[in-house]
Amino acid sequence: MAFQLYPKFLYTSRKMPCCIWVRKISKYIHKDISAQTIRRHFFDYFIKSHDHTFVRSSPVVPYCDPTVPFVNAGMNQFKGIFLGTQTPHFTRVANSQKCIRVGGKHNDLNVVGKDGYHHTFFEMMGNWSFGDYFKEEACRMAWELLTQIYKIPPSKLYITYFSGDKLGLDSDIETKDIWRRIGVSEDRILPFSVKENFWEMGVTGPCGPCTEIHFDHSGSINRSEFVNKNLHDLTEIWNLVFIQYNRLPDGSLSPLPKKHVDTGLGLERLCCALQGKQCTYDTDLLDYLIIAIQKNCSSIQKYSAKFGEQDRNGINTSYRILADHTRMITACLADGVIPEQNQKLRRILRKCFILCENVFGKERGLVKELTNYVVENLGDVYPEMEKNISQIHQIIDYEEDVYSAIRTEAKKDWRKFSVKKELPNIDNFELTPSFIKAFKELYTAKPSEIDEQWAHKLYDRHGFDAEGIEQLSKALNIKFNPETFEKKMAEVKLKSKTSRQITIDKLITALVETDLKKTDDSQKYSYTKTNNSEYKFPETQCRIVQIVDKDQFVSELKNRKSCGLILDRTNLYCEAGGQESDKGKILFDNNAIFHVESLSSVNDLIIHRGYLEGNSIKVGSEGKIIIDKNHRLSNMRNHTSAHLMNAAIKKIKLVTCQNSSKVTHKYVKLDVSVFDAKLDLEDVIKIEQIISNIIKDKVDVKVNVTDSQGLYSYEDVTLIPGEVYPDNEIRIVEINDGEVRNFVSREPCCGTHVQNTGDLEDFCIIHLKSLGRSTSSIHGVTGERAKLARENAKDLFADVAKFKDSIKEHFDTLEMLDIGVMSFKERFKFEVTDDAILPYVFKTQILNELNAFSKKIKDQSNEDLRNFVDLEMHDAMKNKIQVTKSNKKYMIHYLKSSVMFESVPLQRATSVCPNIPVIVIAYSDGMVKARCCVPKDVQTESFDAKKWLNETVALVFKAETTSQKLQNGVLVCNMIAKRIHVQEWQHLLAESVRNATNYIEEEL
Repeated sequence: MAFQLYPKFLYTSRKMPCCIWVRKISKYIHKDISAQTIRRHFFDYFIKSHDHTFVRSSPVVPYCDPTVPFVNAGMNQFKGIFLGTQTPHFTRVANSQKCIRVGGKHNDLNVVGKDGYHHTFFEMMGNWSFGDYFKEEACRMAWELLTQIYKIPPSKLYITYFSGDKLGLDSDIETKDIWRRIGVSEDRILPFSVKENFWEMGVTGPCGPCTEIHFDHSGSINRSEFVNKNLHDLTEIWNLVFIQYNRLPDGSLSPLPKKHVDTGLGLERLCCALQGKQCTYDTDLLDYLIIAIQKNCSSIQKYSAKFGEQDRNGINTSYRILADHTRMITACLADGVIPEQNQKLRRILRKCFILCENVFGKERGLVKELTNYVVENLGDVYPEMEKNISQIHQIIDYEEDVYSAIRTEAKKDWRKFSVKKELPNIDNFELTPSFIKAFKELYTAKPSEIDEQWAHKLYDRHGFDAEGIEQLSKALNIKFNPETFEKKMAEVKLKSKTSRQITIDKLITALVETDLKKTDDSQKYSYTKTNNSEYKFPETQCRIVQIVDKDQFVSELKNRKSCGLILDRTNLYCEAGGQESDKGKILFDNNAIFHVESLSSVNDLIIHRGYLEGNSIKVGSEGKIIIDKNHRLSNMRNHTSAHLMNAAIKKIKLVTCQNSSKVTHKYVKLDVSVFDAKLDLEDVIKIEQIISNIIKDKVDVKVNVTDSQGLYSYEDVTLIPGEVYPDNEIRIVEINDGEVRNFVSREPCCGTHVQNTGDLEDFCIIHLKSLGRSTSSIHGVTGERAKLARENAKDLFADVAKFKDSIKEHFDTLEMLDIGVMSFKERFKFEVTDDAILPYVFKTQILNELNAFSKKIKDQSNEDLRNFVDLEMHDAMKNKIQVTKSNKKYMIHYLKSSVMFESVPLQRATSVCPNIPVIVIAYSDGMVKARCCVPKDVQTESFDAKKWLNETVALVFKAETTSQKLQNGVLVCNMIAKRIHVQEWQHLLAESVRNATNYIEEEL
């Protein structure tokens, strides 16, 4: 897919999408020097005047580069071109790249807000030449843009160039001469060493000299001696990198076949220069956020642009931190970065929540509100922000809820710990259970410093990185050097790596060291469909290049022997991307058959594991591979259904994140996080309905192959956070029913898929399980197994109907009901690989129905049984009332009918005799309990319900007593149920009745 050309939104205003937020802010004092105008002039100059193609900013997390957690420079998305692994789609490019620096070599997080120019998020405008123009044209265009378009006086600019190094790399006199020819005075062209003016991608790879343009805010006098001295009023604004060498592993340099230009012009710094500001927070890129914070927190001290000691209470620093971090948060969330998967982002979010609560007096909602201002300001340039505003809001709401719950629990734990201890105030730190536990451990141990042993312990036990440990050290005022932590972690990683290497079996070592060519498995995607929708999987001719027996190579394999074959080519799919391996067989000319049961890949060599049947085979034997068609087709169906499930969940829940997937020939499993209410029965019904409609619509499943440049150009592509995609040969699987159902699934995927959704035939979810606060695990089935699940449901439904009819006729026995319900519940306990699978919706609904039916029958039966209580108690009132010596009536009764109950209604029993003292004892399912009531006119100082029960029945059974709410304990008292073995029951009952009788005879 080609890149999007220079967008109209940079020239014309666009109507905002229908949103709940609408705001009008007059942001610009001088429209001719607004950031929007500065940005537009840059693109007008390169795209209209110098034939560059606009390439939109890549997302802030790189898709294909595991070496950086965030995109921190404009060159990240073009890395493959510089490395020579990709052909550029265009030779001249211009863009504005969203950049984030919160870790690694470029970490500005800890200084943000303390000065006026460091940021976690910034925009890097750039122009690029891939094998087209080079030094002269790049320098001339940069100078012309700055001095003639932006009208910057040359007296405010300085140029630096590479002065050479001690290892023999010559000074870049060529670039110096270019600047002199352009007209820059000699005293403003300054040489600097490798550190300042030689750019390298890494230890090895493309590199080259660079020339930088510095801007002087102070005036027109020559201050060349202060260039590169870290002065806030004399800063680099544009870096032009000339990539012309390749750094080899031995440290030497060789010329690249094609030379490239990579430039980076910091928009924030350029705005400062053109708008006459010393601080980027005073430019219109950020000042609107300062104003917005003041507007939403009117009771807080206003921003006064103070720094350092002048900012005594830190309120100005807090304004700047919140403004900066809100831009970073908005950019990340708009690009689909999930805090649950990115702890840096989560920590920054929580830092903002703490600031909002402790500094700005807003417990909730301020960060979310500020993102509206960011979207309004940057949405025209980065349309994904406008498009994903609901997603941004939903994740912030979710994270605020999560952190609020965690913080509440942590505060409870903190209060318990802090009793009678003089502890520091930790309100401004990220309070979590792990923080409290680590804090307790350090506080109790009282180390003089957090050395490398302590640092590793905090990492190992509580998951703290260097930044988290630094927070702890500040909270406890304990010395900590992050370098010691990094050193210790490097040692641990090296030791772990060495340990792993020791355990690597001889086979892997041998394969890594072998000179065998990688297995050609491109034919795994070679299959077609006939007119009657039958899939054809062509046979593949192959040759054995190696036979693997356990951990060694052998030259020959004999009958029934299990081992592995390495072939020159294969059409079988090797386990990858969560999809299990194909099965199949290899037929050899001498009637030998090798049954392939699984495949694995080592060093790009695919090992076919299985067993041999028939004659022996040798290295060099040739055969043909036949795929197990049913096994492959089932995998294809299930993999396509995984994509449909993922897209359907995202459609109904908006903000989701796939954690993992597993595709087998029997089922598909998808673990997905939902940043909203968790998936429930109603959601499952909706997901199934969406997928059912897509199957009915028979939508084509399209596969496009692209590289990382093309991947960045796709709209609405669903990626797995943390997954690293290759630079080239990226397969984009697309199912687009947008015009009919407003449904699009678009994912990079190396798996095999059906060619049309109609080939799934059927789909249903058979299992849903919660895996924590936000994550659910879903199992689905397609084709014949989906039909099997529905047939099982029909049979079960018929059996349940018969059972309910039989129980209605014979509801006098609860035992039959319990046995029947339990037997049905056993049928719900199936494995996802069983043939007894059931649709989750049916299973849940029928279980709810059974439980409701069971309750109804039990309630009806219990009501009939309760009548026995009334009859028994009325009979006892006639025949078992006793009289004391003082002629007072009372009754002590064991309720014989209680054995029939699950829950014995003692309150109902005692209500039959309200006017006399009474104790009723019940025994059911091995548990004894009792209730005692004494009328008020009978109660004396030495006789009441509590004393009578406590000192007799409860004493015998060694049970505790309690009084019900809203009841006077001296009038009504209950004995808490106590388990009594049936062998002890009769004599303890007799003793308790005897004691209760003696007590009332003496006291009443």
